[in-house]
Amino acid sequence: MFKPAVAQNYVITKLKLFPDRDEVLIKDVATDSKGFVWFLTNGEIYRYDGYRSLDILKTIADQVHTTDMPQHILIDKHDRLWMTGNANLSYLDLRNWKVHTVASSLLPPVQDRVVYSITELADSTVAVAYENGHLLLVKGNRFFRVDDLFELGKKSSNKLSPRGMTVWKNKIWVGTTGGSLLSIDPARGYRTQIRKLPGEDSYVRTLIGCSDTLFVDVPDGVNIRLEEGFARQMRPRGFELSEDKYFVLKEGTDMHVYAEDDALCVMDPALGLRQRLKIPTKRKFRTVAAEITRSEILLGTEEGIFVAYPKTKGLSELNIANSGPNTSVRGMHVYPDGSLFYGTYSGAGYVDAGGKAIAFPELKHAYTMFPMNDNELLVGTEGGFLKVFNRRERRIEPLQYSLAPNARAKYMAHLPIYVMCLGETADNFLIGGMNGLWLLNKKSRQLDRYELTGGSPHALDLQIRHIQQLSGEQLLLSTNLGLFELKQGRLLKKYPKSGNTGVYKVIADGNKLWVATQGAGLVVMDSNGRALQQLTTENGLSNNLVYSLERVSDVMILGTADGLNLVDGQQRVRRIGMAEGLSQSEFNSGASFVDKTRKRVYVGGLMGYTVLNMNHNWFDKNDQLDSYVTEIHTSTGKAGQRVRDYSWPYRGETQLSLDHNQSLTALYVGTPGNYRANSQVTYALNDGDWEPLIRGQFISLIEPSPGTYKLNLRTRSFGLESKQNVVTVIKKPHFSQTWWFRGLLGLCAVAIVVAWYHSRIAKIRREQDIRNRIAADLHDEVGSSLTRIFFQASTLVSSPAAGDPAAGDPAAGDPVAGSPVAAGRLTTGEQEAAERQSRQLELIADTSKQALLTMSDMVWSIDSRFDTMKDLVIRMKDYVYRLKEELEFKYRFEEGAEVESGKVSQAVRQNLFLIFKEALINAIKYSDGTEILISLHVEPVIRLTLSNGYLPKPATPGGRQGGRGLENMELRAGKIGGKLSVSDAGGIFRIVFEIPPKRGI
Repeated sequence: MFKPAVAQNYVITKLKLFPDRDEVLIKDVATDSKGFVWFLTNGEIYRYDGYRSLDILKTIADQVHTTDMPQHILIDKHDRLWMTGNANLSYLDLRNWKVHTVASSLLPPVQDRVVYSITELADSTVAVAYENGHLLLVKGNRFFRVDDLFELGKKSSNKLSPRGMTVWKNKIWVGTTGGSLLSIDPARGYRTQIRKLPGEDSYVRTLIGCSDTLFVDVPDGVNIRLEEGFARQMRPRGFELSEDKYFVLKEGTDMHVYAEDDALCVMDPALGLRQRLKIPTKRKFRTVAAEITRSEILLGTEEGIFVAYPKTKGLSELNIANSGPNTSVRGMHVYPDGSLFYGTYSGAGYVDAGGKAIAFPELKHAYTMFPMNDNELLVGTEGGFLKVFNRRERRIEPLQYSLAPNARAKYMAHLPIYVMCLGETADNFLIGGMNGLWLLNKKSRQLDRYELTGGSPHALDLQIRHIQQLSGEQLLLSTNLGLFELKQGRLLKKYPKSGNTGVYKVIADGNKLWVATQGAGLVVMDSNGRALQQLTTENGLSNNLVYSLERVSDVMILGTADGLNLVDGQQRVRRIGMAEGLSQSEFNSGASFVDKTRKRVYVGGLMGYTVLNMNHNWFDKNDQLDSYVTEIHTSTGKAGQRVRDYSWPYRGETQLSLDHNQSLTALYVGTPGNYRANSQVTYALNDGDWEPLIRGQFISLIEPSPGTYKLNLRTRSFGLESKQNVVTVIKKPHFSQTWWFRGLLGLCAVAIVVAWYHSRIAKIRREQDIRNRIAADLHDEVGSSLTRIFFQASTLVSSPAAGDPAAGDPAAGDPVAGSPVAAGRLTTGEQEAAERQSRQLELIADTSKQALLTMSDMVWSIDSRFDTMKDLVIRMKDYVYRLKEELEFKYRFEEGAEVESGKVSQAVRQNLFLIFKEALINAIKYSDGTEILISLHVEPVIRLTLSNGYLPKPATPGGRQGGRGLENMELRAGKIGGKLSVSDAGGIFRIVFEIPPKRGI
């Protein structure tokens, strides 16, 4: 019998929590603000992100009591994961992944901490119910303990345990195992009141508040008046609460849920049944927990987690109860008044506008349908040729026809008993079958084969799957070999141009042709057969095998081998699969129909008809799923110190900063609600190509260069692309790669260049100073000596020689032969002149010698080959030796052994030698004839000491030893950073010159 169309409001499916396990023992379930599913197993808590399950306790192992395993979990509206054990209560703040343990002073005594349940009530109060009667209420960050039930049970020696809880009339109501109701008024400082229900067995399992009624789940009837309204026994409409099965009853805002081991009942706020769903469990284990999140329902069972969610709006099914096991359907026709005729492989049927159904089990294999008039429907079958459905009389009749002479003569053995499609022209009904195109005259009902006027006479021996009339006698034929145009008796192939590709249907849209192909997707061509576009799985189609094709407004509806696809005028593809509530994935050819009056599309498949309401906006992006970054793993340095961040989705972060030595080792992405659409996540780095992320795959950036990287995440759900999420990864540079460091390097380089320039200028100036000094010394010392030589020589030239008459008498002429002069006898005047010349020559020799010595000293002072202490000592000793030859004096020269390897700069060497000369001359000048002591040492400082004895003299102005020479020595010592000290005691005059070794180098 036919079952009328029923809108299936909810879809239920089982989550694949682990890739290697199908069955998971669940003890509790919860959801967070992003929609991720959390579940508790035997001692372990996991977060399921749509692809993989994360072990939470491992991530917080250093923050929790490992010996107190969680017994219940809850996530409140503040994204706090509450974990109750047998001794402790704590919560994990998902925004910073920190565990906060509730102080023991706020909890019941440790022996009374066995928790029955933890619940978040409608007013956002977190209520922890303990078996011994204690209640702990958490409002925000404030804790309130209610011990009334514990104290009452203690007095009566009968434990009162809290059970169901709800918020009703601004109060918190608690049902107990003793058949009483406890009300708690937060507005009055959590004042409590206990009301005993009538009856002996009044175990209150669940409470639900609705309007003026508090529904109480108790075995016996209850109807009592309270101050706030009435308390009545909970009796859902449409089903009964089980008396022998374990069940879960969960209160929600817009709906309530009742779940047993194999059934789920969805109720409205007044406990009316909306829908009963069968839980697809294999073993029928108990349902132990339920969670209502917006419009979805999570069921935690001892077999795993099942989720029930609303079927996509606009999607429904036409369920048909066939007498046979074959549920596959083919053709359908909907009349303007809404009544319809359908065909299945187990029989046909008719449903009038009022919903009354009539079955025709004798009409099997009805393949296609076409209206002959308002009353008669032509039905083509697979093997039974044509039948006629008389709508007015509600019966199936054989088609009354006759054969044309041509058909009788040529095709008696090849009649079209297998009808695949129907159409019409002005004069004929068109019949497409397994063996070509046939014509049924509308008036005479004479059947004839369509004959070609040109080309091969057998060219039309094709499987004709669909007939599209363009104009007049011009037809488009969809066949097993491609798309053909039939015009004026001539057959022209339009698609494909080469080879053969089956075509199931074509729709003409102005100058465009939309072609449903057998393996090539949806092809768009112009009227000349030139391909304009091809939509395949690469463009979003779920499958390239397109069995059926319909058009409503600018939307194309495709029935494929893997779900339904919709294509709009912008070439956007919208996939509809079984995850959205589609009851079948594969559809049949020739099994679709458009109800233009109601804008509905019927698409038949192996499991009946799927109905699409085309008034619904199927391309609304607000219905699309979104993806979030769930985990970020980073490593630091060569040692690979790892840091994991699991709080990313709850902080709303979009930017990740990496230090210069950090790498992004893993970035995981999750899609809440992925079970509803089987989404595909792709990513692109900056402006690169999009790459898919398969289940559990992660993104990594290992040792990236400093800079900004944009990770673009795109989620394709239902075939549509939702908004893109962008995660910006900023890799900080090493300080040596920063702009300020490079700027500092630039400044340093400039400073070095400037310093080099200044040092170069200083060096040039020093060289100029040396040159000037040498020039001055040459001018002063050597020049004066040479000048003296010049004047002495000039004087010698201008003086008369000995024996010259002019020497005694300037007027005298040459000596006469035989005179005394000629005979070598000199007068007194001549002898004096000769002595003067001798003295002049001696002075010239001395001056020349002095000039040579001065020149030697100057050359020595600037020659870098003598920049050693050893050469300085040799020079000093040489000077003393030469001076001793001229002046008789006694001396003793002491030197330290360290002078053999000491280095000395040119300036120090020159000034030290000049100080030595000046000091030695002064010592000789004022010495009393005793030994002059000369001492030179290098370690620890360069020290030159000259000491001499002297005879006491009367004090006279300027009579101090040294005089002006001492001032010169002090000036020279100051030039090279040395220190000159003078002591005069006990008849010993001592000059000491010191300079640090570093300044002497």
